Amino acid sequence: MKNWLTILFCVLATSVHADETNRNLQPVADPRPILADLQHKMASLESVYFEFAQERQLQLFAEPLKSEGVMLIDRPGQIRWETTSPYQSILLGNQKSVAQFEKTDGQWKKLKLGFPQMLKRVMDQMTLMHQGKLDALTSDFNISVATGRVAVVTMVPKDENVRSMLSSLEVIFQPDFSASKEVVMHEPGGDFTRIIFRQEKRNVKFPANTFDQTKPLDVAAIKTAIGDAP
Repeated sequence: MKNWLTILFCVLATSVHADETNRNLQPVADPRPILADLQHKMASLESVYFEFAQERQLQLFAEPLKSEGVMLIDRPGQIRWETTSPYQSILLGNQKSVAQFEKTDGQWKKLKLGFPQMLKRVMDQMTLMHQGKLDALTSDFNISVATGRVAVVTMVPKDENVRSMLSSLEVIFQPDFSASKEVVMHEPGGDFTRIIFRQEKRNVKFPANTFDQTKPLDVAAIKTAIGDAP
C-alpha cells in the first residue's frame, strides 16, 4: 500500500536532482490557484520516465535503508514502479488491474496480491491525477501549500485508517513549481521515506510489453528503446 501511495504523489510534476535546501517556508493562504496550475501542467504530459533513489529512515537504525529504481507512466493510466537495487521488484498497474513481480534466482516470479482492491483504488486516484484532475484528491486528502526556497505541497489523509500507516506526504518542488525535487512520506512514530528524483524524460514512446502484467519487458530493453542505454 505504501509503495502505491508514494507512486501516486510522484506523478505530480517533472523531476530534477535534489539537494539540501533551507526551506524557510511560509504557508499559502489559498492553494487553489497553485493546484490549478499543476493540473494544467500534468494535463499536457503524455508519458514520463524517471530514475529515483529511495532512502527509508527508521528510528531503529542510524543509517537509512537505500534503494534505487525507475518509474514509468503512460496515458491513459499505465504505471510501472521498479526497484532495481539492492533487490529487483516490479509493481504494475492500469485502470483495470495491478500486478507485482519479484526476481528470484534470475527469474521473475509473479506474486499473489493480498489486497488488490485497495491497490485498485489508489490506481484510480493516480489515473485521475495524471489526467490533470488534482481536485479529485480533495475528497481523500487535506492539501496545503507552503513556499520559500522550495515549495511544498503537503497532503494529509482524511481517513483514520490510512493515517495509521501514513501521517502525511510532502511533495517538494522548485520555488516556481516548475519541477519536483523529491517526495517525503511520513509515518506515525517518526519513520519516513524519501524519494529523490535523478533523471527524467518526457513524452517518450515505450516499447511493447513495457506494462505487460504477465511478462513485462526488461528495464534494460526499455532504456535502450527510449535512448537511455548506459
